[in-house]
Amino acid sequence: MPKLSDVQQEERRARILDAAERSFARAGFHRTTMQDICKEAGVSPGALYIWFSSKEALIAGIAARNRDEVLASFAALADADDFVAAMAQVMETCILNQPPEKSVLCLEIGAEATRNPAVAETLARFDETVCAALTELLDKAQREGRINPTMPTRELAQAMHVIADGLFWRRAVQPDFDAATAGRALLALVTGALSERKA
Repeated sequence: MPKLSDVQQEERRARILDAAERSFARAGFHRTTMQDICKEAGVSPGALYIWFSSKEALIAGIAARNRDEVLASFAALADADDFVAAMAQVMETCILNQPPEKSVLCLEIGAEATRNPAVAETLARFDETVCAALTELLDKAQREGRINPTMPTRELAQAMHVIADGLFWRRAVQPDFDAATAGRALLALVTGALSERKA
């Protein structure tokens, strides 16, 4: 059998993660088996275990990919003249425009973290990395006079992260939840905490 190129290997890994996301969202962490994920991804068990030794390892892979996507979206905040508008765009990209299955998956991972130390550690690393990156962006915007926060930036970043979690989880448990309207209201609250300076 010919050896897969690096690009093909990465495509296969991404396909496995996509399959794991769909499977966990559809059936839950415990009801989903590694065989289910193989079938969903269209790969052999050997191909799956090359990349991921367990369901916990799959969760870690999903979290790492989501972390990278969130951090990439933060680039819009780095030098934005209108910090609030850029933050609204990040909310659209990372929360409001995500498919409902992502919200269900987020809830499933959070629930599993309450009883599975490996998943709890993965989630804690994700949260710490995202909060640290957001704190750094808030610090930069404050130094440059684009915002004037009414609370320490670390506390503000943590509050913003909790808001994002809340929107995600509410979308998972309430199919008719109007996330766009709630998002606008929450953004207004955060905007007050930022006390954006006007030119």
